[in-house]
Amino acid sequence: MITPDLLLDPQLKYWVLLPISFVMVFIGLLRSNITFLLQAPPKLEGFKAVREKQFLRRAASFKTNNQVLTEEEFEVRKQYFIEKLNSTDFYAKIEDSNQDPMSQLTDPGMNDALMNMAKGNVMNFIPQTVIMAWVNYFFAGFVVMKLPFPLTDGFKSMLQNGIATPDLNVRYVSSISWYFVNLFGLRPVYSLLMGGSEADALMSQQQQQSPLPNIGGPGGPKVDKLFKAEAENIQILSHESVFEGIAERVLESYGV
Repeated sequence: MITPDLLLDPQLKYWVLLPISFVMVFIGLLRSNITFLLQAPPKLEGFKAVREKQFLRRAASFKTNNQVLTEEEFEVRKQYFIEKLNSTDFYAKIEDSNQDPMSQLTDPGMNDALMNMAKGNVMNFIPQTVIMAWVNYFFAGFVVMKLPFPLTDGFKSMLQNGIATPDLNVRYVSSISWYFVNLFGLRPVYSLLMGGSEADALMSQQQQQSPLPNIGGPGGPKVDKLFKAEAENIQILSHESVFEGIAERVLESYGV
């Protein structure tokens, strides 16, 4: 059975299609600016925290670039890193193993993380709820456009949400489906208006909520485990210096 094509009013693109897209772009830009204004200024890390990270980077750099060292220099640095990584000399903070994990809730840093998470979720939830309610209230059941290319029936539930017409051609798009298409497909517009990095951040805000911070759970790696893992990697590290046989290679390259 062939379903005849619908005759769509040309005014739909001016009174339904473009208003939905314009409102979503405007709300997205507004939310991005409000989120930026609500962000707390970044806190400077202490000396010990910076030293801890830099020492781990030095250990990782030693694993990658030890070929420029002689055998004696490699052994000296290897023993040094193993000794320091197995100690607590470069720890920013020595944690008590008997500390109650729930006591971290009184930490000001944890309170700031929870507050930022709540702000992010509110800025994500409220605009999407308002826009969806607005589309459902004013444009419920509207068929706003017909796609210029054929599609399989698997796209019907995605493109015709809110329309109970099983025989309608899959190329027709409902108003609520157009809202979801804009929700996940406005990145090029945001990139043009704000730039690539800001557009990526805005799209991630629209598509997912902020994650819960780790409150004393096993999710985040501990500093002592990171140090011990680096020590074990350096312990089994093998060395081959670029200076070995350098004279023979130079003479061979010049044909001597």
